[in-house]
Amino acid sequence: MFAGELGDEAVAKPKESSFIFQDDHLPSSVLHNLNMMRKNKTFCDVVLHVQNGEIPGHRAILASASPYLMQLFSTEDDKNINRQSIISYKLNGLFEKVALEKLIDYAYTAKLELSPEQVRSVFTCATQLKMERPAKECANYLVKNLTPESCIEIRRLTGISRQQIFLDRVDSFIKENFAEVCKTSIYLNLPCVRIELLYKGKEDSPMIDPDSVSVLVLDWLKKVYDEDSADEFVAKKYMLYLDPDKSLRDCSDMPTGDAGDTEMVQDYKKLSRTTNGTKKKPKHTAGGKLAYSRSHSDGNNDTDASCEGMIIASSKVSDNTLLSLTCLGRGALISVSIVVRYNPPDVLETPEDLNSVKKCSKNSDSLYTGLANMASVKCAVGCGNLNDKLLVCGGYDRGECLRSVELYSPETNSWASLSPMLEARGRFNIAILSSGEVYAIAGCNGTQELSTVELFRNGRWERVTSLPLSRSHTGVCAIDDLIYCIGGYNGQFAIKQCDCYDPSKDQWCNIAPLQTGRYQAGCCGFQGKIWVVGGCDAWNILDSCEIYCPKDDKWTYGPRPMQARRGAGLAEFNNKIYMVGGWDGTQSLSSVEIYDPETNTWSYGPELTTPRSNLGVAVINNCLYAVGGFSSKSFLKSIEVLYADRDEWTTLSLVQKSKAETVVKTDEMKA
Repeated sequence: MFAGELGDEAVAKPKESSFIFQDDHLPSSVLHNLNMMRKNKTFCDVVLHVQNGEIPGHRAILASASPYLMQLFSTEDDKNINRQSIISYKLNGLFEKVALEKLIDYAYTAKLELSPEQVRSVFTCATQLKMERPAKECANYLVKNLTPESCIEIRRLTGISRQQIFLDRVDSFIKENFAEVCKTSIYLNLPCVRIELLYKGKEDSPMIDPDSVSVLVLDWLKKVYDEDSADEFVAKKYMLYLDPDKSLRDCSDMPTGDAGDTEMVQDYKKLSRTTNGTKKKPKHTAGGKLAYSRSHSDGNNDTDASCEGMIIASSKVSDNTLLSLTCLGRGALISVSIVVRYNPPDVLETPEDLNSVKKCSKNSDSLYTGLANMASVKCAVGCGNLNDKLLVCGGYDRGECLRSVELYSPETNSWASLSPMLEARGRFNIAILSSGEVYAIAGCNGTQELSTVELFRNGRWERVTSLPLSRSHTGVCAIDDLIYCIGGYNGQFAIKQCDCYDPSKDQWCNIAPLQTGRYQAGCCGFQGKIWVVGGCDAWNILDSCEIYCPKDDKWTYGPRPMQARRGAGLAEFNNKIYMVGGWDGTQSLSSVEIYDPETNTWSYGPELTTPRSNLGVAVINNCLYAVGGFSSKSFLKSIEVLYADRDEWTTLSLVQKSKAETVVKTDEMKA
């Protein structure tokens, strides 16, 4: 039989029905080879251009890994173009080259290896590329490693709001750790809305609940906040009052003649009319696209969706001060500072009003009366504590520098004149030793800077050894009965020179110079060291701080305050440093900053009732006094006081009747 005639039985049948070979190494091998080709630019058909470089790749691989790139590569334009070997795309938006390279490596290797510093940028990039798995893993890593210093930056990341579970965890962390978060530099540098919330009577002083007050403020913010002019909005300070309908209203809308329409509110109304008359900045519009072979912008629009606003966290930081972190507009984070302030009716302006208060208080051990004013307006004075009384020397009254010396007694709320200085001087400071000796150091006499120094003791002034260099606006303080003169203005520029005076030798000697020449800086002794904060270098108002160690004769930079200012008062009070008022380059300030050595940070404290620059400050009987100064509108002769147990500046004096009567009777007997 021929072979073709053989039957089917002659053909061998396989033992298995089919052949299957599963090569588990091939996917990784293919990806590895593709990655090598990408790195060698072999068979690459696309180049992605980012801000600081370009990255080649294969469109099929990149499109399969990123829905965003899939959509980009599949546009109608690309379907109709003449085929080229390599096509270029420009990626606008939040694409960093390093982060994009990491994600492209991931597309080729299925492995994402990052340093802790790279996770944020890779998360943002993965969100833009719609690469959900790496974005989710990056978000999970960031949330697991939250700290008070990093949480706000994580909360502000573009795309984090799409990861709702992670967003809730970030918000919970901020709320639980807000006491620490609000001390961090990232929080302090957020846009801040500053609000004063007024109440009318001390008997109605509210028991401040941070959450409820913050909700009231949020309701007000949602009505008035304009995101398109956010910079202008946060630049202002707002004074609000509680309307009978339990909503907050701006004091500029308070009816004239209302019991709360005090002089303080009227000043705010005038300021509001002035600022409301200014033109708003035009809205920002994006510029034209940059041309490339293929250009594609961030069509995702990954900014957080518009929201009605929410309070992330709030806290009561003092008896009358609240802080909150609020989300407004398109996910913008702002800090809100709320100071609850007593707004008494203007009942103490006339003798009749004062008599009325006295009659109502005749059965009381104490009464409120307005703090007595100085004899004349003045700023840039020498100011200090002399035997538990407030000593104010010299100063400048707009027309001339002064020789006059006044002494204020808190016990009697009255001023007395002392022997005038030998020389008129303003723009200077004094130092008072533990012995009660007063040293008036340098300054200006109206025509030139001074080097002279005079000493007050036994009721009279006398000259002592002059400084080695004439100067004004110096920092002056006394530590261990040595007097230090820091920096200043020599008539031409800010100087770094610092000198130390030994009263026992009547001799000056040089010490280490400042690292930054400055004048009009706040200066005080604190924990055995000299602190010099802010000031001016002749061109710029400074926000830096320097600390001098007498033992080492060395200056080091300290923690920066939150706002640059010159002409502020600086004093140790309540075991902290208070920086009071000052000038920010455009206006006098009412704000106060407090340095806490336990946290090594500055924070805002209770605000002055009147803005003051070039003021004097002194601590007497656990009370901090702010004296004179310039209010942006006029020179001042008023003083105000911060009682340690009230955390609120006031122009009222609490006079103990029995003590005051004893002092008055004693004075009458002496007379």
